[in-house]
Amino acid sequence: MRNNNPLNIIKSEKINWQGEVKPSTDPNFAQFETLEYGLRAALKLLRTYYQKHGCRTIRQIVSRWDPEGPKVIDAYVNTVCRHTGLSPDQPLPPMKEETKVMWCDIVLAMATMECGLNVKQQEELVPFIARGWAMITSSLSSCH
Repeated sequence: MRNNNPLNIIKSEKINWQGEVKPSTDPNFAQFETLEYGLRAALKLLRTYYQKHGCRTIRQIVSRWDPEGPKVIDAYVNTVCRHTGLSPDQPLPPMKEETKVMWCDIVLAMATMECGLNVKQQEELVPFIARGWAMITSSLSSCH
């Protein structure tokens, strides 16, 4: 997976991600040492969106993540909702052990949208998301 960055996190001079490769060979996107580090960064960003920016629904998260206009946002939201079974404006609970599966599924759906993953690639990514989750929590159990 390109840059070990399945959500295509844009590189920033303000943020030094754990496991980020610097200097990067990609002019636009952050590069990570492993997929786990890239997924850890994705989960931390989503947690920041929720806690700091008040993004409490799929629509709000996607609008902040990829603010390219209504048509792009609607397609992105619909893809994430189709993959997760969540509604676009359904209030999401905070990230914690009890909601781990839901948040891991959201990351998988966003990675699917960002990278065009097929079913096999989605299945292969699940354990990496679980390890990314474990890096931001004290839990070492898997997402599924």
